[in-house]
Amino acid sequence: MTNVKVFECAECKKKYIQRKWICSVCKHTEFHEKEIKGEGNVYSHTRICISSSEFAHLTPYTVALIDLEGGVRVTAMVTEEVEIQDKVKCISNQDNTYVFSKIN
Repeated sequence: MTNVKVFECAECKKKYIQRKWICSVCKHTEFHEKEIKGEGNVYSHTRICISSSEFAHLTPYTVALIDLEGGVRVTAMVTEEVEIQDKVKCISNQDNTYVFSKIN
């Protein structure tokens, strides 16, 4: 399993997947880079069957919103078909492209 890098506000502890300049909750500007456990639950998903030429070799594939610990939600590709609330784990992160796999 791969951990997920997040940026945590030094003031209110709100976590973000992307680097922020200002916290949307408390307006603080200092953040700490942390890693959180790369396990979570599927919040929503869709199956992509027709894609742009850039991603055509991957079709069909699943894209899902994954709820991680601390209220962090990440958009990721999932290697299998999933249902809402399925447990998944992060298996890779290359160039901010997260790939998750279903936990059986």
